Amino acid sequence: MIELDDIDTDEDGALTATVELPGGRRVTVEYEFDEDFERDDDLDDDDVDLDPEDLPDMDAMQETVRHSLARLTQEVLDARESEVAEELTDAAFEGDDDVDLDAEQKTLREDLALDGVVVFGDGGMTLLYVAPEEYPDLTIYCLLDEDLEIDDLMVE
Repeated sequence: MIELDDIDTDEDGALTATVELPGGRRVTVEYEFDEDFERDDDLDDDDVDLDPEDLPDMDAMQETVRHSLARLTQEVLDARESEVAEELTDAAFEGDDDVDLDAEQKTLREDLALDGVVVFGDGGMTLLYVAPEEYPDLTIYCLLDEDLEIDDLMVE
C-alpha cells in the first residue's frame, strides 16, 4: 500500500504529500482539482469562488492519490523514463546525422529524475521530471493516458 507522508494542503485546499514510489523514487505528490474547482485568479485571495462543500474531502483526495499511485510499478516508471529520454533526444537532434542518439539518450536518462506526480480528481496523472544537467531550471511534464502510456510531453 502507498504511504503518504508529510500530508498537507495547498492554498486551494488540495492535498500535497511526499511518497516513495518503486525504485526508491521519493517524490512530491499533488492532488489537482478538476476544472470545476479551479480558483478564479482575478479574485482577491480572500474572495475565492470555491464552495468548500463542493470540494472532495481529505480522505477522498488521499484515496484517489493512493489508488492512482499504486498503478505506478517499477516497470511502468522505468519504461516512461526511457521513453521520455528517447522522445526528448529525438526532438532535440532531429535531422542531425552527426549525433550518436544512443549516447545522448543514455546521458539524458542518467540525468533524468522523477521529481513529482500530479494526480487529478479522475485518477489521471502527470509525471514531473527534472534533468539538472541537460535541462537546467526546467520541468518535464509527462501526461499519462488511462493505460499509463505517454499522452503528451512538454518542457517548461
